[in-house]
Amino acid sequence: MSVIETPLENERGQCPHFEHIDEKMLQQLFSKVAAIRSANYELFRFTHRPMEVFRGVTADPADTATENEIYQRFSQDGLKNFAVVIEGEVGTGKSELCAYLSHELRKEGRPILHIDKNDNLMTILSERIPEFYQEHFGEELPGADEFKNLKKDIEENPQTVANNATSGAILNLRHVDYQVKTTGEQENKIRDFIAEKLETLVNRGKYDQKVQFVTKEEYKQKEFLQIFDQEISVAEATDSLNEELWHEIRSRYRTSSLDDVLEKVGQRFSESRPVIVFEDFSIAAMEGEKLRNYMERDNVNDNWDFIIAGTRDATEVLHTQTAEDRFEFYQTNGSDSNSVLFLNEDSAVDFVRPYLGYLKAHDGSVNYERDGGSFELMPADAGSICDSCGFCDESFRDLYPFTDTFLQRIYESLPPSEQSPREYIMVVFESLYHYYKGFVDAPSSSKALRGMVNPISVADTVYDEAEVYAYLAKWYGTVDGEYVKVDRRFVDAFGFETEGLPREIEFTDSHVKIHSDDGGTVIRENQCPKCGSTERIPKDDGTVLCGQCKHQIIGPDPLTRKIEKAKKEVDAWFANPDEYPKTDMYIRAGLSDLFKELTDGYRLFEGQPLEYNLSSQRSPFVYPDENQSPDIDQVVLDREDFNRSDIRHIAEFGVRRIEKPRSADYEKILTRVGTQLTTIAIQWRDRILETQLENDDQLYKRHSGYELEDFILASYATLCLLENPTKRVTAERLNERFKEGGEFSMPPSLSKQIQEQLPDDVYKPLVKVMKSGEYIESLMGEFFGISANALDVPSVRNKLDATSPYNVLKMLGRKNISNISARLRFDTGYNVKDVADWFYDVRKALDEIVEHGYDGEVLEYVTTTIEGTDMTVVADIYNRLKTYESVNKDLQEELGKLCEYDNSDVQEVVDAVALTGALSKSVDFEYRQAALISLLLSNYPLVDQFRAVPIVQLSGEEAPSLGDRFKGVIEHYVN
Repeated sequence: MSVIETPLENERGQCPHFEHIDEKMLQQLFSKVAAIRSANYELFRFTHRPMEVFRGVTADPADTATENEIYQRFSQDGLKNFAVVIEGEVGTGKSELCAYLSHELRKEGRPILHIDKNDNLMTILSERIPEFYQEHFGEELPGADEFKNLKKDIEENPQTVANNATSGAILNLRHVDYQVKTTGEQENKIRDFIAEKLETLVNRGKYDQKVQFVTKEEYKQKEFLQIFDQEISVAEATDSLNEELWHEIRSRYRTSSLDDVLEKVGQRFSESRPVIVFEDFSIAAMEGEKLRNYMERDNVNDNWDFIIAGTRDATEVLHTQTAEDRFEFYQTNGSDSNSVLFLNEDSAVDFVRPYLGYLKAHDGSVNYERDGGSFELMPADAGSICDSCGFCDESFRDLYPFTDTFLQRIYESLPPSEQSPREYIMVVFESLYHYYKGFVDAPSSSKALRGMVNPISVADTVYDEAEVYAYLAKWYGTVDGEYVKVDRRFVDAFGFETEGLPREIEFTDSHVKIHSDDGGTVIRENQCPKCGSTERIPKDDGTVLCGQCKHQIIGPDPLTRKIEKAKKEVDAWFANPDEYPKTDMYIRAGLSDLFKELTDGYRLFEGQPLEYNLSSQRSPFVYPDENQSPDIDQVVLDREDFNRSDIRHIAEFGVRRIEKPRSADYEKILTRVGTQLTTIAIQWRDRILETQLENDDQLYKRHSGYELEDFILASYATLCLLENPTKRVTAERLNERFKEGGEFSMPPSLSKQIQEQLPDDVYKPLVKVMKSGEYIESLMGEFFGISANALDVPSVRNKLDATSPYNVLKMLGRKNISNISARLRFDTGYNVKDVADWFYDVRKALDEIVEHGYDGEVLEYVTTTIEGTDMTVVADIYNRLKTYESVNKDLQEELGKLCEYDNSDVQEVVDAVALTGALSKSVDFEYRQAALISLLLSNYPLVDQFRAVPIVQLSGEEAPSLGDRFKGVIEHYVN
């Protein structure tokens, strides 16, 4: 970045340096790649903090070494290869130490070959080493073209390279006495697999990933890779296969191994020892053993100095007895920890200080007096921006837009396992970058900080109405009683609104005071119940003696403490709920309870009995970043869709629901978040319906084309049919029954006839479905109702015209029904699976009735005997017969019972028979209705009574109607 010669006008108090920062420089400054810091000595020198690491293969706190002590281990006059191995977890300073050693050795005039994390084995062989050789000797490295051809073929024709490598490797394994057996299809799968791995071999950016053709896990999981027809360990199998695959590729392209190439290059250096720096040793994994053997061999003509960095997994191949005796090993972090010796709470601000200062160093605004690891800020050069700006004071001039409080809180907010240099510096960078790019008005509002906990928590109203001030307080503020104070200059610098703010935010000339939930170290001022004075209640012990009368003032109760703690952790919970299990439990409980409330107990339709019996141990949702995918009874709930303030209130609600249920105010919380949660609850209901009742695998056989509402209509039509088979099943009939309401039941005459004539497995399902009537009827209202007691008749009519209820039930699949969860049920206990099974059986029962129960004789009897009978005439005959003592007593008694019926009863039976005539010409539902009518009439009281009258037909007499017979009877007695 060029030096700024003229200070800029500073209208809003913003740092003028940020108007002229070059983004490329900003990215390089905070880059994870050590090659950038190795290539830019000015940047490295200004920002580097002296390092100290553990010596040896274990992180012994008593045995440490400074970076300079490590550098002194290198000798220009050394014999044999020499190696320094730097091991540690990701982000603990390995690359930084590599960069330091590179710079010091480069100042000696050493040739440095830097292999960074973006390289891979192919890049090293085809680009890095040839370029290094060309730079120092002005000529092309012998054999470089072969590497380039190999790399090009892998990039452009990976399948061809894989074909040759696979065939050759299999043959080679057989030649070295392995029993290898493969099929043609198996070899094709292996070739495809190797082709994918070859593409990985030439891809950049595989950080800390050990590249192998076949890993042990892949060998165990993929049967087609198991080509050895003999007892052999997985380790031996994968090692042998990998070695032969790589050997075959190198042989075909006549390329040397990495160790051979390094030996050839090293021999050309006679005046100086070259240095090769592996920023990540995993990229050499394919050649790891050969490279190690070359490094540790006892050859005085070898002259490479190796600087190797990597995690212990990547450098495991270097841990032989010989290598550990000959190489120098160092550990950047402690055992089972990411902590390092050169970064802790005391040094955290100084660690990041020069990075921020570098942004303002180029015009002389910032420079440091360095003493070991500390940085003392020097006065700004005359004429520099900082000299003329006047906005910053010396406490944060080099740190702006941060402060030492801000930076200290970032470090302390990192979980102990993440307090590594990388994690710390990247949070600072991301916060700065979001501010620099204008994504946020202040670094304190950056999403990079949302997952971090610090002790500052402000009033809910601030989160609700001025959220930026809540974050400003958390990161810039200092506790002052019941307020958090922030330097007023930052409010002006970031351009925050100062009007129309909640009363919990107050301004003075020098500060903004933001009301706190607990004031950091003080929860609140409580009034003494005895004398009325107020005292602040420390959060540690929760009580204090009144300063006036010494009466003990009780501080917040345990419930209040839990609420405050949960609220304080909400910001961090957003980023990683698993890190805050207690708060996550409260928030999940609150959200789940609200879900349950909004869905009326997890009902799928408002006010209807159909519900999903969600386990009390299970949330109806998962977060997007959870390892598990949502199950059939869960939806994805994105935390970022909620305001922080809303989640704080949900957290409080959850604490109350668990710790003191009666204190939870449903109305209050639903007023706040009910609309947003209702949308998610609707999504949950839709998901249950989609996965349980509207899925190809549920309810119907595949490709039926029917939906849940078809099942409900078909079921309701069937119930109405069984309750009264003598009425046509029309939209008007269904609406009439819907208006009536009440329980469903079969006519006793029909029930008795079916029970007597047909097996139990036909009768029982008919009885069971009648129990489901109220549920089916309620869902009819949900799908087809236009009011509480009326159906949409045209809609029902269209459905019935389009599809027969019988056909819908016929498409039910027993296996598909079994896929419905038993948790989907009606509110009195019957589950949907059972009800669907019952209707499946009812359809079969109707078929059985047609086949075995149809009573044609009774239909003929009604037509020939009952039809045409005038019950007024019968009554007249009966009255006249009573005057004759000689009349058959049985006849007189039964005829008297028959007279209890009138012509409308006769007409009802006759109409039913007439209906069967029309229905029996059809198929499916109507034909089965005709069968039911016949069974109904077979045991119908009127028909039975007609049959009970003992009138004998005279010999040779045609079969007149019963009315004619009655006339004949009266004439007999009269004559």
